[in-house]
Amino acid sequence: MSVKVNLKILASDSLIYGFSGILSRFIGVFLTPIYTRVYSPDDYGIIGILGNGFILISILLVFSLDNSTARWFYDTENNQERKKIINSWLYFYLLASLFMAIFIFATSEYWAIQLLDGYPEGSYLIKLLAISLPLLVWPTVSVNILRFERKAKQAVFLSLFQSLVLIGLNVLFVLILRKGVQGVYYAQLAGAVLTLPLSLYFLRSWLGKPQWFNLRIFKDMIKYAIPFVPASLGYWAVNLSGVFFVNEYLPKSEVGLYQIGISIAALAGLATTAFQQAWSPFAFSILNHSDSKDVYAASLQLYVFIVGLICTIISVFAYEALVLLTTPQYYNAAIVASILTFNYFLMGLSNIAGLGASIAKKTAPLGLINLISAVLLVCLNFIFIPFLGKEGAAISIVISQLIIPVYMFRKSQILYPIPFKFGKNIKIFLIFITCSLIAYQLPSENFAYSILMKIALLTSAFVGLAWMNRNELKQINYSLKKKI
Repeated sequence: MSVKVNLKILASDSLIYGFSGILSRFIGVFLTPIYTRVYSPDDYGIIGILGNGFILISILLVFSLDNSTARWFYDTENNQERKKIINSWLYFYLLASLFMAIFIFATSEYWAIQLLDGYPEGSYLIKLLAISLPLLVWPTVSVNILRFERKAKQAVFLSLFQSLVLIGLNVLFVLILRKGVQGVYYAQLAGAVLTLPLSLYFLRSWLGKPQWFNLRIFKDMIKYAIPFVPASLGYWAVNLSGVFFVNEYLPKSEVGLYQIGISIAALAGLATTAFQQAWSPFAFSILNHSDSKDVYAASLQLYVFIVGLICTIISVFAYEALVLLTTPQYYNAAIVASILTFNYFLMGLSNIAGLGASIAKKTAPLGLINLISAVLLVCLNFIFIPFLGKEGAAISIVISQLIIPVYMFRKSQILYPIPFKFGKNIKIFLIFITCSLIAYQLPSENFAYSILMKIALLTSAFVGLAWMNRNELKQINYSLKKKI
């Protein structure tokens, strides 16, 4: 197969997976107006705590063995060996999930008291989540295996099916049957059950008896996976642990407002996720081109300008988004949403920042800086939340996230220098931050007038920045045409 054909396949897969990533974030956005019209901020706080805790448990159960499985899968063309690799991960993941489910189910009262302050239905909700843990093993493994097989369309179909089922069941249990907070977890559990047959269908040629678990292979896979675990936990700590600190210092209603702020900010993730999915394949596909470094530098300019503008628009109109998607009791989440929007921008920026290290195959610095970032976040939360409330938690996250691209740019430039124009990009970023700050000084009494003022503000910034970067934009346009 020619290089050109391979690159076309790579580009096609990247677009499909980009759609899948966007879809997963869209679910949260879609469910926001449903939840906020049914639940109080206190209820939303409970949902946020349980949801983020569930993600942490999922990270621990996967234990980064998806990375190991991919690495070992491509090491052999022998289907029997591949079957051993897949089943070694599958049975470990399934057994660990079963033990974790039993443990959480048995100790649900304790966790309800510790995390939910004795919320009346807390123990029951935690038990529902526990039951769903082993059921979610199958779609997780199935999607990964389909990706390993380069069956991108089937992988996205399974993700799409799972997402649409979850949305439909949320509408059923939350809106129609009025099951309260329990409805969210009835929907999740029922969705896992309904997705199970399709997951097993896609896995049918790979499933084997427990004897297919290979201890020798598994030991090597565990050794490979361990360095990835701190980075995964660091990512969770920086981006999702804030809700627990807010819960420790503030009432449940503030936790709910913080969580809804995360949901609105996730709109920015629609842009950054697509970029993150497509960036690495694109960057590596042009690695040996004579002008690759110039394209990398221009890509940073494009990201900061285009994605930065999208994030700024969401940040500036966060209040208006809350007015359209939620009810008045949630409007105070606007500042949190505005701040966290730039966290998504920084997450995408970290992908570009780590390019040099990835090309040099030196990924240890990424794990290190994620751990440092997580420790910094904990310290900042203790300082900011007692004085600044939920907004302090959002500021802590952005500061902690900021050090990741700063550090990775520095390390990557040592390992693989790229002619990035840091000065100009920093100026653009600061202009976007300034726009967001100015937006909150504008009059907000008249909804329509406020929107017009913000549009004028953003238009002025866009025109000025486009003129400032006219040469770079021409270069990017030329590079893209040449690539096509």
